[in-house]
Amino acid sequence: MAWLVVTLTWGLIRIAPGNFYSGEKKLPAAVEANIRAKYGLDKPWYTQYGMLMSNVVRGDFGDSLKNPDYSVNEMIAEHLPYSATIGVLAYILALVLGISAGTVAALKQNSGFDYGSMSAAILGLSVPNFVLGPLLVLVLSFWLYLLPPARWGGPSALIMPVVTLGVIYAAYIARLTRAGMLEILRSDYIRTARAKGLSETSVILRHAMRGGLIPVVSFTGPALAALLGGTVVVEKVFALPGLGNIFIQAVLNRDETVVLGIVAFLSILIMIFNLIVDVSYGFLDPRIRFE
Repeated sequence: MAWLVVTLTWGLIRIAPGNFYSGEKKLPAAVEANIRAKYGLDKPWYTQYGMLMSNVVRGDFGDSLKNPDYSVNEMIAEHLPYSATIGVLAYILALVLGISAGTVAALKQNSGFDYGSMSAAILGLSVPNFVLGPLLVLVLSFWLYLLPPARWGGPSALIMPVVTLGVIYAAYIARLTRAGMLEILRSDYIRTARAKGLSETSVILRHAMRGGLIPVVSFTGPALAALLGGTVVVEKVFALPGLGNIFIQAVLNRDETVVLGIVAFLSILIMIFNLIVDVSYGFLDPRIRFE
């Protein structure tokens, strides 16, 4: 799968017009020829592709074409912690809000809380983060003067980016939790647990939530990978030096090695997260392990 993703990305970059050394003023033919020879772009496409895959297999994505003083591995190592911090905190917030709201909504089906929380979830899904982020800055920074509007700083600087990024995931998790819990609460083993005299808290926490949260676990793998690489809008709004920001700059600059390195890194992360999700199914639902 990683090979397929990298291959398709490489092909799309080559099909797209332009290159990393082109600009408004065309370079002399001799200078362009020297640049192409230096970076191996004068070789046949299959030779270039073979060199690329050899580097990817060794975990070495080469040097940035636009900033040759930095390797792609160094750029990922430098900027990933910013995206990872924002992404992990946002997902923790989304889990707490989403699971709590979805569980209570399932237990109080068709109540005012159920309708209200699911309406709030629909609102959270409908408001994009490039709208929510500036609204939070306007209210909390420019009107109330409570939080810094941008840049990387102390814990207070993380609040608005984390909320902006986590709201939409909290909405997804709330809806998934409610649907999963409603299905599990109607199961025979839940009725049996209640018939044996177990407390409602024990039934919910020890039995219902283990099966009801399987849709949330399925969503967690791709969501975490998307959070690590898909924070570009939030990073732009709040001027954060994360991986998404670097990726967009690399695309605009046609920095092929950076684009391919980040794509390969994130595709491998997605597969690792999905593998962890698959293994966790057996711990959440014993029926899956026995099958």
